[in-house]
Amino acid sequence: MIWSREKLYLEVWQSPMTRLAASVGVTSARLKQICVNADIPLPPLGYWNKIAAGKPVPDRPPLGPSKKNVERVQFLPPNRPSEEAIPHTHREAIASEVSSASVASVLRKPHPLIARLRDDVDFRLQHIGTVSNGSMAEVVCVRQLTATDQRRLRILDALFKQLLQRGWEIKLAATRHFAAVYDGGQIAFRLNERLRQEFVDNPPPTDELYRRLWQPKHQVFHRTGRLAFEITTYGIGPRSRWEDATAIRIEDCFPEIVAAFLLGRLIKQKEEQSREARANRIAEATQRREAARIETEREMARWNALIEAATNRRQAEVVRSFIDDLAARIHEGSKPIEGKPASEWLEWARKCVEDLDPLKDGAIAAIQRIVAKG
Repeated sequence: MIWSREKLYLEVWQSPMTRLAASVGVTSARLKQICVNADIPLPPLGYWNKIAAGKPVPDRPPLGPSKKNVERVQFLPPNRPSEEAIPHTHREAIASEVSSASVASVLRKPHPLIARLRDDVDFRLQHIGTVSNGSMAEVVCVRQLTATDQRRLRILDALFKQLLQRGWEIKLAATRHFAAVYDGGQIAFRLNERLRQEFVDNPPPTDELYRRLWQPKHQVFHRTGRLAFEITTYGIGPRSRWEDATAIRIEDCFPEIVAAFLLGRLIKQKEEQSREARANRIAEATQRREAARIETEREMARWNALIEAATNRRQAEVVRSFIDDLAARIHEGSKPIEGKPASEWLEWARKCVEDLDPLKDGAIAAIQRIVAKG
């Protein structure tokens, strides 16, 4: 998907970043990075909350020129692994294996983590997390378990036991998140109750001091009794979200949820195998390039050695011919040169030529020296 820079500028000021990112198939962090690279001004923090509460917001800044001359942006969502990467027979076997999985109507012998969430109120409230919004804290952080909370614990307990039977481990990964750990990886998930948000009018205060701090609306949250199960680890299959509806509940989808974990593990393992195979191919290609580079350098060294030997051979022939000419022109009784007769200097010259000549030890020895340079 390709948008003009002007279109993206208008869109980010018309809907929240997370909603716009979902519509174009990228993460909100990726969308923000695209806007920053294109020098597109973004709404300030809390902008959309102020609009929802009826508060005044700052004016939209104008779209200035792009410092990097960006005129168009392209959205490339990450490649989602296809379930077709797993053979159809494997998927059918998984579906058959978990077809009888169900959620008990009564919580009996719960998993230790479920028992602690049920019995340890402070731990349960800590697991829910600290909510800064007071109205949300009043709704979520309750000390008494509701019927929906009991459902949540029963569903999680049934899932934990199904995975434990297959060698998985369960841990509390983060606030309101769990992690199912298998050999070589983990899958994060959560099961929470849906909250309904409502904005209620605030009557204007009569006191002038409070009128200055008055806000026309405030948020109110209501528990809906609807549960939503979500696998938050990316790329475990085509479906990772289930939610209570009028005609179906999470319990009805339980076998499919368990199958999603087993299928997700296979997909992740296949991804890891693909990454390892790709890393091996890259390493082999790197080794081949390095071997080719070394061989090229060796060939170049041999070639230079051959050129050097040929040059030395030609120089030796030229110098040897010159020495012969010198010897033919020197007469007996010639004047010594630096205390030595000319014949001694000619012997010295012939020795130098002999050392220079690459064929002094024969052709085989010359070839061996050339090859050894590589």
